[in-house]
Amino acid sequence: MRPRTFYLFDIKKKAILISLMGMVCYFIISCKHEGPSGAEVPSTVQDSVLAIIDEVAVGDQPRTVLKSQLLRAFRLHGLIQNDSVKKLVLDSVARNSLRYRNDELARMSAEHLQDIAVAGSDTLGIAKAHWYLGLYYLRKDQIDSAANKFYYAERFYRLSGDFINAGRSVLNLAILQKNQKDYIGSEQSTVRALEFLEGVEGEQRRIASAYNNLGIIAKDTEKYDLAIEYHNQALEYRQQIGNPALEASSFNNLGIVYTNMGQYEKAIETFNEGLDNDSLFFQRPITYAKLLDNKAYAQLLGGKEQGYPEAFMIPFRLRDSISDKSGKVQSYLRLSEYYLMIDSISKSHTYAKDALALAQEIGYQRGEQESLQLLAKNSEPAIALNYNNRFIAINDSLQKAERSFQDRFARLRFQTDVLEDERNRVIQTNKQLQLVLLSMIAFALLGYIFIQRRANRKELHYQADQQKANEEIYSLMLSQKVKLEEGKQIEKQRISEELHDGILSKLFGARLSLDSLNAKVDDKSVGIRQSYIQEIKNIESEIRSISHELNASAFNSEVIYVDAIEKLLRDQCTIHNIEFELNSDHMIEWEKMSNDKKVHLYRIIQEALQNIMKHAKADEISVRFAQLVNGVRLTIEDDGIGMNTSKVKRGIGLKNIKSRVKQIEGNLRIQSEEGKGTQITVDFIA
Repeated sequence: MRPRTFYLFDIKKKAILISLMGMVCYFIISCKHEGPSGAEVPSTVQDSVLAIIDEVAVGDQPRTVLKSQLLRAFRLHGLIQNDSVKKLVLDSVARNSLRYRNDELARMSAEHLQDIAVAGSDTLGIAKAHWYLGLYYLRKDQIDSAANKFYYAERFYRLSGDFINAGRSVLNLAILQKNQKDYIGSEQSTVRALEFLEGVEGEQRRIASAYNNLGIIAKDTEKYDLAIEYHNQALEYRQQIGNPALEASSFNNLGIVYTNMGQYEKAIETFNEGLDNDSLFFQRPITYAKLLDNKAYAQLLGGKEQGYPEAFMIPFRLRDSISDKSGKVQSYLRLSEYYLMIDSISKSHTYAKDALALAQEIGYQRGEQESLQLLAKNSEPAIALNYNNRFIAINDSLQKAERSFQDRFARLRFQTDVLEDERNRVIQTNKQLQLVLLSMIAFALLGYIFIQRRANRKELHYQADQQKANEEIYSLMLSQKVKLEEGKQIEKQRISEELHDGILSKLFGARLSLDSLNAKVDDKSVGIRQSYIQEIKNIESEIRSISHELNASAFNSEVIYVDAIEKLLRDQCTIHNIEFELNSDHMIEWEKMSNDKKVHLYRIIQEALQNIMKHAKADEISVRFAQLVNGVRLTIEDDGIGMNTSKVKRGIGLKNIKSRVKQIEGNLRIQSEEGKGTQITVDFIA
């Protein structure tokens, strides 16, 4: 299978560590389903599938039922709408299918998981899919594909930050590389696995496996002292986890190294340490048979002559009873080698042929090679040549396959390195872009601060201008009040003069005349007295007239404020040759309105006039104050060109009007159409 090397570059550029546990927005179906056991499960597909997954996790049902449940969960997962839940289901199905030896279902689930994870740039999901597929291909003895998947699993686990599973993946790869005699690559992978796993609680077994792998590499490359060091480290870790069977395996590996070094006594002693475990025969009979067989072989090489061939037959019979075919090949080879040593050529030849036949049957190429070597030694020269040729052909084939494996992995590593270099280049470019962007943001921020400070200064100037304008308005109102007071004084003086010079003089004359007539009762005096009484009546009428004049005088605050508004309109409209009309409802109690509101109203009218003068091209302006039930309404209207209120620019004038309306807690409405003038209405509580 061709590796999908493009994943690495695409995914690394994107965010990683995407959660797999999101469970929301489920697709609901109306019908209910029944589980494999007939029990009713929830009516949603998602709940149904998750219930199946939970049952499988418990694992308290027969294996056939569990396999059926996993298959049902896989078939239903496509109806789930939430990708996170889909990945959760496929992850569980793939993992448990491998556990229950349903390899094809595991493969399909892993491939579906990979597709969804790639589509969603989910690095962790891609890593898990590669891991499951690696285990699948390993079981199918497709070594190249398995190694490829473990290689990518390690890469994507590392990218997602899951360094423990990255270590596990690269350890599996290392063991495959060692089996293919890619010793350099295997050693590098094993060291990388140890970097991930050493110091991690609970990973002692895999750490021991890593050191064991290094020990085998060192033994195969004849670095025996280093091999002993590595196997002893593996033994220490296995003793920590308290697994006697694994400890026995380490003793066996150490014994083989000592045997290869020619230290037979040390080898026998080491094999005996492995055999000291009384339960090994029942727990790991394969390891027990290996220890017996290797011990017998070390004793034979060490010069022991008694007890053979029975010493080799005991492990042979044990291997035969447990159907350990690769172990039986090893026993046949040991028996063949023993009989060759004692010059029993016929028996040596027979056992070598048995070993060859069984090795060919199970595809055990190393056993096949060793069988051919022995047959070449215990056969006639002509036949021996044929065996030698077959050995050379198999050896060449294996070396070619091993070189091909190594070359493919070298290319894969090269491609990955290229992608890594490209990724690093992209990362560096991104860093540079980020630096440029940060610099631009910094400059923009500085510019914003500068502009904001300028705006603040302008705002302060504007507020100062507003304050000055407000003071001018107050000054205008005060001047109007002064004029009113002057008018009052003039009117008082006039009335005083009228009372003093006219009415008082008349009353004084009438009083003197009446006094002179008090003692007279003749008709003439009566007539004169009657005329003076009429004069008093006329004076009374004149006093009433003056009283009416006083009552009708408009000495109130309305005159002050409305006059100020009228002066503003007159000044502005006279300059621009515009007619104006000002109406103020006499029901408005201006004296009760706060000066702040009066100032804001004045400024609203002023801003509106400025906008009209600049943009409206109006001929007439109308300003009206109307008393409402709960407040006052100001209406400013012009007959200008109008505007489209949805497209009009929000200038400073309109903003000021809105700001002032807001400060008097009023409501603003602007009605306008192009060619039909504009009306601004402000309603507020006085």
